[in-house]
Amino acid sequence: MLGLSDERTPVTDTQAAEAAMADALAGAAELGASLAKYSWVGVGGPADVLVIAHDRETLVKAVRVARELGLPWRVYGGLTNILVPDSGLRGAIILNRTRATNFEAGGRLVADAGAIVVKVAREAIEKGWGGLTWAVGLPGTIGGAVVNNAGAFGGEISRVLVAADVLAPGGDLERVTVDWFGFQYRCSKLKGAGERWVVLGAEFQLHPADPARLRAKADEYIERRQKGQPPGRTLGSTFKNPPGDYAGRLIDAAGLKGTRYGGIRISDHHANFFINDGEGTAADFRALVERVQSEVFARFGVRLEPEIEMLPEEPPDQPRARYQRSVGS
Repeated sequence: MLGLSDERTPVTDTQAAEAAMADALAGAAELGASLAKYSWVGVGGPADVLVIAHDRETLVKAVRVARELGLPWRVYGGLTNILVPDSGLRGAIILNRTRATNFEAGGRLVADAGAIVVKVAREAIEKGWGGLTWAVGLPGTIGGAVVNNAGAFGGEISRVLVAADVLAPGGDLERVTVDWFGFQYRCSKLKGAGERWVVLGAEFQLHPADPARLRAKADEYIERRQKGQPPGRTLGSTFKNPPGDYAGRLIDAAGLKGTRYGGIRISDHHANFFINDGEGTAADFRALVERVQSEVFARFGVRLEPEIEMLPEEPPDQPRARYQRSVGS
């Protein structure tokens, strides 16, 4: 394998490193694969190297190999709240598809970071364990839910999380407690992944409850979600709610509901949801976000902060950004 130590890797060496990574992860890696088909909103360019990790061993190996080869890397779950740029993502993009879950005595739940939140919540309901019922309609994976402190209907992942298994920047496996994440509203210290830790799995404390009542509550949440949130290809709530108000209300009051930019439009059903009608691009989405921020600020003096993670486009004069080393996990 290549041992790249300089800060500016020549193109030929970078291409060789990408090929070496694909060889090292044979069967799980692909060069130049499109990310649009994996994104919930259906936009985004190619990954230099795309790795689909179906088990924790492959996930850890992919990160360690990328580090050894000097390739930038990121780990994602469902790409449910991340705007992938049209220029794609450089280096190794690792999609976590680890799905194992284990319900233990006393309401303890252990789940891989790639487990689907909806499926885990449904299984908990059927087993008579409360604490995740609010998540029955929540897209994405357990790892993404932890990193983003996902929540709905008054519930949050941080309220039931006990501990997590993480891969440290140095490559060691560590177990951390809930306080370590520094949770805030829809955020943890790992959002944006500046510290380059990777969540591998999480442990939750649930509580016993009547399955019939949990099912009824789940059905209520699903109905409310269907009434309040539009169908279509979306990244969910685009903006965080500002203190004491709602982003959707402000966007609607600014007269922007239904506004379109290219193939992306603001939903007529709920103004905080942006919909891809099929031909939208990340550039369309970004332009619409900037227009909303500008007009809402001009009208109400409120600067809306994105709830989604908007990854930057590569500069036109550096379409591959081969020399950038620092990226999030």
